[in-house]
Amino acid sequence: MAHLLLIYISMYRVIVVDDNKDLGMLTSEILVEKGFRVNIAFDGETALKRIKQEPYDVMILDYRLPGISGLTVLEKTHRIRPNLRTIMISAFGDGPIRARAKELGAYVFLDKPFDIDGLVKVVKKALK
Repeated sequence: MAHLLLIYISMYRVIVVDDNKDLGMLTSEILVEKGFRVNIAFDGETALKRIKQEPYDVMILDYRLPGISGLTVLEKTHRIRPNLRTIMISAFGDGPIRARAKELGAYVFLDKPFDIDGLVKVVKKALK
């Protein structure tokens, strides 16, 4: 049964967008271990290019990015792929930022540092 679950999960594609390369790589590695197919982008422009080229099921998106902000990425992404579930992450997520992310279609907003097992649970829940 666990083998079937892994096959089912591995059909899902996740893009991790975070300028913190260590955190992005760690998040990616853990999601891959859990059976997800994962790509990483370290800035918003690269993320948008990848989202235009490939369909993803979930995006884990940092609020603070070099160049364009995570909120801008979220807004543009939902024009390109309206069904993409987005999990916003940030150490700087105050009330107005959270509210704007929700208006733009974020599924949930998690504070950094976050529990990686909790993040995996949120990703799985977003896919249901």
